[in-house]
Amino acid sequence: MHILFIGHSRIVQKRVLPALSEISFITDIDIASHTSASKISLPNRFKGEIFNDYNTALSKSKADLVYISIVNSAHAEWAEKALKKGFHVIVDKPSFTCIDDAKRLVDLSQKHNLCLAEATVFAYHPQIQVAKNAFLNANSIPIRLTATFSFPPLNPNDFRYKRELGGGALWDLGPYAVANGRLFFNEEPKEIFCRVCSKSGDDNIDTSFSMLATYSDGRSMVGHFGFNTEYRNNLNILAPSVSIDIDRIFTTSPEMENEVHIRQHNEKTTVRLPKADSFSLFLQKVIEGIQTGDYRKFVEDLLSDASVLHRLRLVAFEG
Repeated sequence: MHILFIGHSRIVQKRVLPALSEISFITDIDIASHTSASKISLPNRFKGEIFNDYNTALSKSKADLVYISIVNSAHAEWAEKALKKGFHVIVDKPSFTCIDDAKRLVDLSQKHNLCLAEATVFAYHPQIQVAKNAFLNANSIPIRLTATFSFPPLNPNDFRYKRELGGGALWDLGPYAVANGRLFFNEEPKEIFCRVCSKSGDDNIDTSFSMLATYSDGRSMVGHFGFNTEYRNNLNILAPSVSIDIDRIFTTSPEMENEVHIRQHNEKTTVRLPKADSFSLFLQKVIEGIQTGDYRKFVEDLLSDASVLHRLRLVAFEG
């Protein structure tokens, strides 16, 4: 498998290359970066080219799959160019900053029989399945989700503070909020309520939000997300006879042996998981889907999350 990565050189060195190194059937990696492309060096076992221009990379690369990790506002432009040139495509979350773009590019991918996937990678960590198995073993189903993902302010120059680049807490952290219902309730919410709690900077950008989503059969999710508090990264999943807590769930480090805390009939059990790289596991699943021709789920998940995130933003800004 041959992959072309389009994005920031720092992300390549810290996130992409270590994850790809875990996948034995990836042999070639091309990289296109506008930032310090000349300083990027590939691990010895990989072949590939380094480009300092995205258009040149899309024209010359022989890759099967393009991974796009650039500012949010540019996802649609480069995903469309890649799809039109016949590449399978992965985009970082949020996939697209316009629901019409999401629908149009999903249609384009299906027209050309190509995979289009969103890298909401936390869903692929083994701890998610451990949590689901705990409910199955207890013959119970989740009915309440409580999520918090919030951290201290970012560098003032970070693109997340720039509206024209797709910044703001709702774009940056909204994908985590909307994916939970899909993962644990297996459906989109019936109703959504959301309020922006704080804004910052010349752009008056949203830096935190709280939300409530209701689902069928009386199920619900409450969430608090932002970048203006002390660090918190946690999900509680509650059922009639089981309660599960997972810390660092949304950004579990590949070097971390995380824990799933299960309380059943007021007795606590802790499941300690071995190290796992969510990003690598996600990529493996996408590549397996491409190789077998079965990647419908990735397209469906992207479109579902984009739709729910669109609804979340509408109620946050328009009431």
